[in-house]
Amino acid sequence: MKALGVRPPDVLTRVTEFMPEIVAYIEKIISNGFAYATPSGDVYFDIRAFQKEHAYRKLSYNAATTAEQLAEGEGALSSGDGKKHENDFALWKASKPGEPAWQSPWGGGRPGWHIECSVMASQLLGENMDIHGGGVDLCFPHHDNELAQAEAYYGHQQWVNYFLHSGHLYIGNQKMSKSLKNFITINALLGDGLDGVDAKFAGDDFRIFCLLHHYRSNVTYS
Repeated sequence: MKALGVRPPDVLTRVTEFMPEIVAYIEKIISNGFAYATPSGDVYFDIRAFQKEHAYRKLSYNAATTAEQLAEGEGALSSGDGKKHENDFALWKASKPGEPAWQSPWGGGRPGWHIECSVMASQLLGENMDIHGGGVDLCFPHHDNELAQAEAYYGHQQWVNYFLHSGHLYIGNQKMSKSLKNFITINALLGDGLDGVDAKFAGDDFRIFCLLHHYRSNVTYS
């Protein structure tokens, strides 16, 4: 990142350093009436209770929800007994034998994906943040659920003023992805060269390449 001219962040966080804060955050959401625990030790966000007082899916309100989107966003956390509604999402998930676990009022478990970000950002930035970034694929369910959790915790209607959702980097006609193994590392781009390419990028060259595109649009590299 230094070679690209990207300044380091002021703070780097690890979820494992915020476990007591995560548990306390979930407890308050429950006490505010927007989440519930199940006998199996899971805790779910109650979407229908939340919608009685708040707007849900502010970022993707006109987009159809698919089972694939939910499965990709929640993974193994999406399944479980005791859910009041199929779209309720996990705040805390009981750990199976052999899985990492932290103690909580609901038993040994681990936090859901969305709650981690709401808690860490709240601890550092408080009950409102001006700008929140992330990839465009995170609008739903991740960022919509982040908003819902924070508003349920604080009891207000707007946790974030502005979202900047960036487009993806495409290699040919496919999104660059670790799972597709079609990725290029920064070191390869800047220093080691690429197959069939003699010229090597400097950090500023890559920055200009990105700036030639609108931040929300996809960038295709070949």
